Amino acid sequence: MGMIVIMLSDCPPKVRGDISKWLCEINTGVFVGNVSSRVREEVWQRICENIKSGQATMVFSAPGEQKMDFRVHNTTWEPVDLDGIKLMRRPLPSARASKMSEKEDKGISGAKSRAERLYMADRMAKARARKKFQEGFVVLDIETTGTSPEKDEIIEVGALKIEAGTVTEEFSMLIQIKGEIPIEIQKLTGITEQELQSQGRPLDEVLNKLFEFAGNRVIIGHNVMFDYNFIRIACRKLGIEMQLGTASKDTLALSRRKIKGVGSYQLEALMKHLGYEVSNAHRALPDCYLTYQLYQKLNEM
Repeated sequence: MGMIVIMLSDCPPKVRGDISKWLCEINTGVFVGNVSSRVREEVWQRICENIKSGQATMVFSAPGEQKMDFRVHNTTWEPVDLDGIKLMRRPLPSARASKMSEKEDKGISGAKSRAERLYMADRMAKARARKKFQEGFVVLDIETTGTSPEKDEIIEVGALKIEAGTVTEEFSMLIQIKGEIPIEIQKLTGITEQELQSQGRPLDEVLNKLFEFAGNRVIIGHNVMFDYNFIRIACRKLGIEMQLGTASKDTLALSRRKIKGVGSYQLEALMKHLGYEVSNAHRALPDCYLTYQLYQKLNEM
């Protein structure tokens, strides 16, 4: 048994009487009810055989992504199936109907409805994104002197280049800063001001090398917008162009959807919850490896 709705125009009394045996007429020409698929097919066949000038539409429950299916009779609107998604194609304007009909006869596609065009555009965009992602992505992490992109500074940048599921290249650079590293950040990261002065490079040099390393690849990060905001504002202050790709995936957002019952969604806490061994936490490059491991685990869930 399944829900069914039938809408009829110019319906002969005989057809109305037959349908009323199975369905309830809730408005003029609108019938609803729960019937078996056998009864549904018989009712629809009866309608199509007896309605001459009127139109008929039937909508009914069905398995699949849409959870419904529909049929039409004596209408210029055409059902079209797009990879399992069923839509209706609008009739062409009368002035162009014959011309477009000839094109379709020759194998040239006719005009599509707005819904169909939007659906196809969305599928093409997703296909391009999948292709771009399959070509490789970059895992990114930064360490900073605090949480404010306007007031605090980036002290370390780490990144991994992933191609075909394999780490192919690493990026790790310390950065010389103008201010001081707060004591709590030194304890958290183990990075000292002496290291930054002796091993660090100017921020603009580091960012330009990062952009060259990442190219236009998809960026993966844990709370990735934190990293993006720091880099974007740093570029603005330096007067250089932000060149990271706009496509990104956030393991923090993915974790909140897929992992329940954890006290904290910080990277280290999640990895411990999943049974991974955590060491050298709060350094950019090791955190990139943790983020990549987390991303792989989330994809398995």
